Amino acid sequence: MNYIFEIELGIQSLFAATSAGFTNDASAGQGHVNNWLSALQSSNDPALRPIAQELEVLSRAISSNDATAMSKSLYLLGNLTGKSALNLHAFGGGIGDKLRELSQKLMSAGGNLQLIGQQQNRNAASAQH
Repeated sequence: MNYIFEIELGIQSLFAATSAGFTNDASAGQGHVNNWLSALQSSNDPALRPIAQELEVLSRAISSNDATAMSKSLYLLGNLTGKSALNLHAFGGGIGDKLRELSQKLMSAGGNLQLIGQQQNRNAASAQH
């Protein structure tokens, strides 16, 4: 399984579901998140545990359709992924470069979802008044 490809599909699916302000089902990307989580949980690498834990948080945020929580989780996942790539170089298939690219995509996704979450919160506040 190509984990980087799987993760990128998950991000794309989540964005497709949320790009119109959650008019679609955000759980569309959850299958990809769960695949990533399963792969990391089966690893014996202790460095991957924080990423797996944060994926569980992301999965819960997707289940509750909470853009703000998804945003925070994606940003943290980007940070954790970037840290995991610190000591990896472009040798051996360029996994370090791929992880750094993925880190940037996760952080960007987090920033974009933060904007969606803020709009959601404004709309909810307006509806209450």
